[in-house]
Parts: sequence; C-alpha cells; structure tokens
Amino acid sequence: MGVSRIAWFFFLVLIAGIAVFVFGCTVDEPVPEGRILIQFWHGMGGPLGEVLDRLIGEYNAGQHRYFIRGVNMGTYDTLQKKILASVVAGRSPDISQNFEALTLKLSRAGKLVCLDELIAQEPDPAAFRNDILPVMLENNTFDGKLWSFPFNKSVPVLYYNREMFRQAGLDPDRPPATVAELVEYARKMTRDTNGDGRPDIVGYSMTIRNEWNWSCLFRSFGGLMFDSETRAVALNSTAGYQATAVYVDMIRNGSAKFAEGYDHQNDWLAEKVGMFEASIVTRKYLEGKIKFDYGIAPIPQGDVRKAVILSGTNINIFNSGGPEKIAGAWDFIKWFTQTDIGARWSLESTYMPVRRSSLQSDRIQSALAADPRLSAPYIQLEYAEFSPRIPEWFECRVKISDELEQVYIKAAETRDSGREPDQDIVKHHIDRMQTSVTKVLATSLDTQF
Repeated sequence: MGVSRIAWFFFLVLIAGIAVFVFGCTVDEPVPEGRILIQFWHGMGGPLGEVLDRLIGEYNAGQHRYFIRGVNMGTYDTLQKKILASVVAGRSPDISQNFEALTLKLSRAGKLVCLDELIAQEPDPAAFRNDILPVMLENNTFDGKLWSFPFNKSVPVLYYNREMFRQAGLDPDRPPATVAELVEYARKMTRDTNGDGRPDIVGYSMTIRNEWNWSCLFRSFGGLMFDSETRAVALNSTAGYQATAVYVDMIRNGSAKFAEGYDHQNDWLAEKVGMFEASIVTRKYLEGKIKFDYGIAPIPQGDVRKAVILSGTNINIFNSGGPEKIAGAWDFIKWFTQTDIGARWSLESTYMPVRRSSLQSDRIQSALAADPRLSAPYIQLEYAEFSPRIPEWFECRVKISDELEQVYIKAAETRDSGREPDQDIVKHHIDRMQTSVTKVLATSLDTQF
C-alpha cells in the first residue's frame, strides 16, 4: 500500500469519526406535505447564494412533487470534507456541488448516478446531449461516462479602467488582445504623478499567487501541463519560461505590481491600477463600488494559441436515495439548466451557461446588446479548456503558486535595490516548479488527466 493510499485511508477514518458531529448539527426545515425532499448541498454564499436561493424558491413554487432544500456548507473546502464524511457515514445528500477530482473518486467507488442513464430516458437523448457546450460535456466525462453536470463555471477576464486608457492615449474600445499589447498598455498607463521617482499609478496588478492566470498564459504560449503519452510533467518548457517572464519583466520595469488577497482589486477601484485579471464572477462583488467608466475584455493571449481555463464546480447525483430521490434530483438539474433558466442563472450570477441554447437565447443576446462588457466571458468559451482532474492537482497548484510567489518577490527586490537582475531567476523557479509537481504526481493513484 503506497503512501498516498495510506494517507487517504486514514483521512477517511478521521472523517468517519467526526461524521456524527457534522450531521448531528443539521436543523431541518419543514417539508410541505406530500413533497419528496431533495437535499442539495452547495458552497454558494453572498450575492451568488442569493441568486441560487431565489431560483430554488422558484422551482419549489412551480411544481408540487419535489422540494429542494438548499444547504449552504460555507466554503468549498468544508463542502468537500462534508461530502466525504457523508459518504463514509452512509448519509449522502441527494445532489451536491463538487469538483472534478472528487467526482472521479466517487464515481469509481460506486457512489454516484451515471447521468448517461438518465439522459437516455429523455424524449430526444441526442438533442439533449448536443445542446450542452462541448467543453462542459468533456469536463464532466470520466472513464467514458457522464458522472456530473456542469453548474457554476467561470473564466478569467481582464478588467480595465477606460478613463485611464484615455489619459494614456489608448483607445478604450480596443483593450489588449495579446500579451505584447498588455505589456505596451501597462507601460503607457504607468505614471509617477508626484515626482518621487516611483510610479504611483501602475498599469497592471495581479495577485502574487496567480496560478490560474499563469496557467492560461502558459497554455496560450503552447505549453502542455503533461505529455499525453508519457504523463510526464512539462512545466519547464519554453512556454513556462515565457509565461513567467512576462510578469517578471513587468514587475522589474515598474509597470506591474503584485498584491496579497484582493488588494489588486482595491487598488483598481481606487484608480491606482489600470488593469487586472480575475474571474468574471468578481464583477458581482465589485458592483456598486466602481465609480468610473470601465471595461471587461477576454484575457490577453500568447503567440501560439488561444487558451483559457475553466474554474468552478459541477453537480453530482448520489445513488443512496432511491429512485424517487434520483428522479427529483434530475428534474431539478434539468429545470435549472434549461434554456431560459440557464440564461438567467448566467446573467444574474455571471457564471457560464451550460447549454448552447442558453447562450443563443434572446435573453442573453438582448443583454449583450445592452452591455457589450458581458460578451468577454462568452467569447472565451470558444477556446476554453480545463485543468487536470486528479485530487493531487490541488497540491500541484499550491506548488506552482509557491514558485511564482518567490520569483515575483525576487523580481521586485532587484527593481527596488537597483541591482542588475539575475537572468536565471525565471529558469531556477520554473525548474523547481517542475521538480515539485513531478514529485507530487509520482504518488498519484489516478491516471486520468
């Protein structure tokens, strides 16, 4: 038994030990008489949770057979732990949000309903399946079968201050489409307004652990996370060096800076930063705070291909509830992702629609005509892809972020000290990234990427 398998075993034992506490604290709300209760666990809070609760309420009011009880488990991390606990304790919810890595494990453990079987019972199974966006369908297919359904998927976008574009002599209707343009625009927007020799207006800012944005740029420079034939890690490629060098060079020349947490977003709101990249969902949290003319655009691309990586969760149906529970769970998923409701969910939450018909619907097309900024995430669906779907990838992301953080800090130190930059700094940390991720995956129990 390998180290990873032993660790997994003891983790499940620990989870089982606390399961009584976890589930003993649940307070059930009354279920209307004659309804079949469907427990839906999720991690949606704040304004996004409000949208979800509103739609659940509409579903419950629109039919009288099933009653969806949405249970917010807090963070995604807490949700994942409670799902594992529920499986061990034999008290799974009927449906839940879930990441791909855990879906893979649960499907192989025989805990989930295969959605292919439910789709096969639809009046026109082929039309039902063909309406799902291809990248969404592929993302939820494991071992050749559909084990989950796309739910809250997002992509990164570029937020920019249109007024600062004008001040720098840039066209606000032409945001940077390429990395070369991003570098040029950031340089032009960077200014020293108080004459102290240091820029107080910076063109671009990013979180110091920008693994998501880095990965998109890495892919657009032609990089592959893994060799599809050998499964070998391929981060220390030309693309890895190029993607990292873009950020490092901008930090060194003062046209970009990194930030902790959400400081880069706060600096943008304060008009101290011209551009930043973040999830399209960030818009929901910035609404009402933006006091200037702003734009949203697809993220700038490298010179090999267009690439953007999906983030977010999917929906599982657990097989522990019996035929009526499964039927109710499926009925809700179909309702929630149907053309018009799916379009509403997308527009009200900013998450991606699941269906082609939602994307092409009058509701979304009218919204796009009224606010062209909404088009940025939808455009990127044409070339969207997803990260490796194995449990170890969460740890790999940490390893990637660790090295990016160190290389950015060192780039800033050479800038501030006036020292000649170490030309090998990028190679050193990308090589360390390669070694760290390779070690993590060496003990992987799964081979599906």
